[in-house]
Amino acid sequence: MDIASNGGRYRASTVAAFEAAVLVRCTGVCGGGGRARALGGTRARAPFARLTFTGVLAEFSRGTAAERLADLLRTAGHEASVHRYTAGTRHRYEIFRVFASADSWAYLDRAWAQGYGELCGAPAEARSTRQARHSRALAEAAWRGVLLVSGPARTGSPGLRVADLDTATVLIRAGRMMRLPVRMSTRPGGQLLLVMPEHAAA
Repeated sequence: MDIASNGGRYRASTVAAFEAAVLVRCTGVCGGGGRARALGGTRARAPFARLTFTGVLAEFSRGTAAERLADLLRTAGHEASVHRYTAGTRHRYEIFRVFASADSWAYLDRAWAQGYGELCGAPAEARSTRQARHSRALAEAAWRGVLLVSGPARTGSPGLRVADLDTATVLIRAGRMMRLPVRMSTRPGGQLLLVMPEHAAA
């Protein structure tokens, strides 16, 4: 058995799973939007498994985000499909729903908890080169997910809106790893992340 090869595949699978978890959290179904800080300061870092399963894992306004999530889930061995429908009356718009098997919730639960711990936890000892590369891959996956869901805004408003504080914290930490000068401010309905020009962030 090739242990090194198996280890590489495992790290790649955990990065893909974390990206899927970020995609779902960026829709706001897990963080409760701006309510997260009002609940006595207690914020659930892995709430997927506690949600009532209806078959709909997430809804997106962008087909690319929905297809990406479905692809990640199917690659991991979970059933997933994308259904498009048109909503609205006077102003029509498209919604892309991702349907997934019930075991997807526990899968995302574990992926989020693991990725959050690696990006936001304080390591007990210095990371090895391989561990540092893995953390960087997780950071890139987090930003890839949020950009698919949240940006750029069609209205031209600055920044990326993120529903809950924990997801915003992950993106701040990930941004630092990637040397992105990211700032966060709390707004009604969630957090606003701004990638600042380098001279402004200095």
